[in-house]
Amino acid sequence: MHAIPVYYINLASRPDRRAFMERQFAQLGIAAERIEAVRMDEVPRPLVAWHETTHSLWRLAEGDLACGLSHQRSWEQLLRSGAPAALVLEDDVQLAAPVLDFLDPELPRRLGADLVKLETFHSPVKLGSAAQRVGTIELRELCSSQMGGAAYILTSEMARRSLDSPLRNQMGIDRFLFGRGGYHLLRSRVLQAIPSPCIQIDKLDAADHIGESNIAVTRTPSASRPARDLSAVIGLHLDHVARLARLATRDLAAVRGPRVVIPFAGVPEPR
Repeated sequence: MHAIPVYYINLASRPDRRAFMERQFAQLGIAAERIEAVRMDEVPRPLVAWHETTHSLWRLAEGDLACGLSHQRSWEQLLRSGAPAALVLEDDVQLAAPVLDFLDPELPRRLGADLVKLETFHSPVKLGSAAQRVGTIELRELCSSQMGGAAYILTSEMARRSLDSPLRNQMGIDRFLFGRGGYHLLRSRVLQAIPSPCIQIDKLDAADHIGESNIAVTRTPSASRPARDLSAVIGLHLDHVARLARLATRDLAAVRGPRVVIPFAGVPEPR
């Protein structure tokens, strides 16, 4: 069956994660392409320096910047491939069998989706009132932040627009794609899978060595960083209010509705 490309991002220094992902791909019959992750020492120094100024609202260090640049490599590969969309995975994701239903090249067009989030972060989120189905999975619009950028489908047009956005290096990849203040939430057509066929290993087992992050140690805040630009903070909040107002005009039930926690569609494989 013809399928969209599947990319997984992996550092050469993490062969354990590579083996973990490739074992799952073999079990599910997925032909995946490895994307060499950007190392922290490859992050441009001017970008690191910019995140130490008042202009940066999220103050990213080398680890998270490298993560975002790695995702951008996968988007560039999608554009080179000529495919209509791709599934992008990080290398610490547990996959469930329903992920196979999302590899149809025509699916994003049929759903009218720009982005499909296949991961749960187990945080309460607001969802749109209209539902669509793909196999056993329900899809609704993601209407509030759900962090995590470890498993998603994006179209080639969204890859192009994302690479053109100046916001792409100003915040973490999960916020850029699925968070408040990001480029896509309540602006692009972002759907959430319920239950999600993907989840990061540390959400299932915090002690699993596969979930040990190379970048977590870089997230310690620096006491020497200057205060954030107040006008930028105010602008961020006003922009989000405007997005919520537009949501209310087309789906008031989503604004008024409760937050729900997205479950995972599978169980972890014993290793």
